[in-house]
Amino acid sequence: MTGGRLARGYALSVKLSVGDVVVYPPHGVGRVAARRTEVVLGTRQKVVVLALDGDLSVTLTLDRAQELLRPLVDESGIRQVRDTLRASPPFSQEVWGKRLKEAQAKLRSGDPLELAEIVRDGAQRERRPSASGYTKLSVGERALWAKARDLLSGEISLVRGLDRTEANAWIDEQLATPQLGQLG
Repeated sequence: MTGGRLARGYALSVKLSVGDVVVYPPHGVGRVAARRTEVVLGTRQKVVVLALDGDLSVTLTLDRAQELLRPLVDESGIRQVRDTLRASPPFSQEVWGKRLKEAQAKLRSGDPLELAEIVRDGAQRERRPSASGYTKLSVGERALWAKARDLLSGEISLVRGLDRTEANAWIDEQLATPQLGQLG
């Protein structure tokens, strides 16, 4: 995986044995359901079948799987996610279209820290007062925020052994707890 800060280098260590749990950035956490050889574009190639939530499955060539998939974030990564969620977001007055484009790139990366940034920034934007009341997310930003939160909570729930409700409560707790040094 290239682009993500936390996930950099994961592609080298991802295991793709049947039963392994991996992260597929567009759809989140999945389990390797099968490995087999198939004809892909006229060539026999090894493929990996990934079972995802909602009875969705994805078949990737082995090369593509090694490029795209990564292992779950470890506990050290969860601490980095916690710190990202607790950090003060950078103030931005960029138009929503530019913010949306940046958030889409972060979402595509699947990097847990970038997902945490989307969640943190969206939560902050929702509660930041403005001259006209509260600044709300655009419909597009809200959809990205919800997708990022879903992907992040899915990974946290597996790493920490929590159900989704508990993982979302953990995220909310981090968002409500500023980092030391950012108080008052």
